[in-house]
Amino acid sequence: MRINKVLVAAGLAALVAYGCSNTPDENAGTTTGGGTTAPSTAAPAPTTAAPVAVSTPTVAAAPDLEYDNAKAQSGYADVKKLKNPFAGDLEATKKGAELYQTNCASCHGATGVGDGPAGMALTPKPRNLTVMAEYKLGKGDLGLFRSIKYGSDGTGMTGWADRMKDDESWQVVNYVRTLQK
Repeated sequence: MRINKVLVAAGLAALVAYGCSNTPDENAGTTTGGGTTAPSTAAPAPTTAAPVAVSTPTVAAAPDLEYDNAKAQSGYADVKKLKNPFAGDLEATKKGAELYQTNCASCHGATGVGDGPAGMALTPKPRNLTVMAEYKLGKGDLGLFRSIKYGSDGTGMTGWADRMKDDESWQVVNYVRTLQK
């Protein structure tokens, strides 16, 4: 029983480390009695997330609000020099919502409360993105961008620099800022 729990935890950790995708495997099928694979009769999962209603951030926060809390984290100095190129851009925020659903919801949950299925195996649990008081490494754009790009030491949040372009990370920042309360 202990081995099964370890294997499940390791599998979930791998999903988190390498990212999850909602894209269906075109080669997936169902096994027939003879051991061969037949095409699946189930409807394929959608390859894009459902449209998400987005807005501008509801909480005013300076881009560098409490960013100095991240001084000991990777990328701090590099990000400190940056500015969100999409600040206030509603179209970028909509794109960020799609990227969030594809890349972040598996851990942080569809609504950002930290209840995603892949995140349940993590200690500590994924950050509840709707509660601004829970943000430890900066509450504004810079803190969010740094956490997305470089990850957060001591948590299951790995960096996404090799999986998302900087522009995509900034778009996710825009969307996450709409979740804050």
